[in-house]
Amino acid sequence: MFESSQGHHYMQMKRAALVTGSVKRLGKDIALRLAELNFNVILNYFNSSDEDALKTSEEVKAKGADVLCVKADLRKVSEIKKMFAETEKKFGRLDVLVNNAAIFERVDFFDVTENMFDEFITMNLKNAFFCSQEAARLMLKNTEKPCSIINIASLGAVENWQTVMPYSLAKAGIVKLTKLLAKRLAPDILVNAIAPGTIWIEGDENKTAANEDSEKYPMKRFGKSEDINSMIEYLTIKNKWTTGNMFVVDGGISL
Repeated sequence: MFESSQGHHYMQMKRAALVTGSVKRLGKDIALRLAELNFNVILNYFNSSDEDALKTSEEVKAKGADVLCVKADLRKVSEIKKMFAETEKKFGRLDVLVNNAAIFERVDFFDVTENMFDEFITMNLKNAFFCSQEAARLMLKNTEKPCSIINIASLGAVENWQTVMPYSLAKAGIVKLTKLLAKRLAPDILVNAIAPGTIWIEGDENKTAANEDSEKYPMKRFGKSEDINSMIEYLTIKNKWTTGNMFVVDGGISL
């Protein structure tokens, strides 16, 4: 750590990162990595239990981070606004937003109902839009720039998975949102997306993955959280110029 006044200020004002859907699975692993990278962390959850939220909070704190844990229903813009207000109150700043919260379910085209369609668009696209809006308002107050918004997209945004149409439509929207926000928020905020292949989470049920499918990957395995986190690290720490891109982290499956 350098000793200049700027370095001293950096030590005083630790950067803050908010990850939506971050009490379990990939979101949790991203939050833990951001804590290791010297960010204070805002955890968000809704469907997970309070016990899981507490457990994840303790794990993040053990990495040396200060933690704010917010239960918020991201289908409601009022709750999104409240979450970012709490973030500003506790940390006075926001440097990184990872839009990770999403729902995934296989359903045939003819079985999709209006409610189901609305839920997929709301949970996979609308929440990212309004979280980005509130995050950007907060980030633009920062003296340290550029800040970073990272959207977790999907290969379903570009490939034609006919069993998950509403999901894929929403994720295609995420890719377009990434480009639109990147253009609108430059040069102060970098906006990029990550499209993961199947990620196998240690100690999780991994219901949506069949183990034998890993052989279809050119890399002969599913992804791990670490594979996504290496890209998170690049986008939050090293990247100062790249914006509006979707990074496909998929072990070559889309080839």
